[in-house]
Amino acid sequence: MNMKKIEVSVIIVNYNTLHVLEPCIDSIVAHTHDVNYEIIVVDNGSNDGSIEVLKDDERLTLIVAGKNLGFGKANNIGLEQAQGEYIFFLNADTLLKDNAIKMFYDFATRFQGRLGALGCILEDQNGCPIHSYGKFPKMSDDIKKLLWIPALKALHLYKPSPIRWPNDWMKVDYVTGADLFMSRKLLNDCGTFHPAFFMYYEETELEHRLEAKGYQNIVVRGPHIIHLEGEGGKDGRSKFIRDTVRQQESEYIYFKLTEPRWKYLLYRIVHPLLRQTVWLNPHITFADKLMLFKKLFIRINIQDDEHTR
Repeated sequence: MNMKKIEVSVIIVNYNTLHVLEPCIDSIVAHTHDVNYEIIVVDNGSNDGSIEVLKDDERLTLIVAGKNLGFGKANNIGLEQAQGEYIFFLNADTLLKDNAIKMFYDFATRFQGRLGALGCILEDQNGCPIHSYGKFPKMSDDIKKLLWIPALKALHLYKPSPIRWPNDWMKVDYVTGADLFMSRKLLNDCGTFHPAFFMYYEETELEHRLEAKGYQNIVVRGPHIIHLEGEGGKDGRSKFIRDTVRQQESEYIYFKLTEPRWKYLLYRIVHPLLRQTVWLNPHITFADKLMLFKKLFIRINIQDDEHTR
């Protein structure tokens, strides 16, 4: 038995992602060395045979949640059993191409400032950079996006901001939750994922808290991780319901937690009127539009929780 101190706990949430999770685990084992780590998989009620396969895999610790708790809550459960000095929240639909965990660990232990969340520039299967970091969302920016970007796209004038590669490292507002490396002490001091979120924005809200307390969220050059976006767990519902509706609800939660109450209430009044690209889209079913309409006017109740102390 390996009695060495665990330096990094890799936590992966699984929901019907066995087809990508197994290659992910294989890539961790194949490329990770010179750092003592453990792999913890939290299963969110999968029905694709994941549990039957994973329970006999001696390379990992399996936690069976029994139901789909969402991303943040499942990661919080994994954290409760993690033994590592550092925590690496990793998506199941990723592939490590080098000794990324050791690189993150070395950077974190040597960094002289107040390090918050750490990540890298993620790549697609062709090695091209994809979404890896971003600026904290603002309600004013969201309104501009709904008003101007559709018009610019229609005129073929829209150009998304290019992804910057750091020379060594660079400070960002938030690192995407697909590869989130943090110290346990930081999470103990600042709290973990807010349980109000089911999916989307949970890492952004957490990192917003970190920045408010003077920590730097950073993207580092060196680690190479492929992110197979769109390969998350399927629940049998339409992509519009699964993504857009959940994302909209999470956006409301994020703004309620991070913005003054008067601005949040004004935004909730104005925002539904700006979703013309949805209401006028003939390819979106009436049932899906109705589902979104209900979400746009749902009351968001948020309880204080020990995870966000």
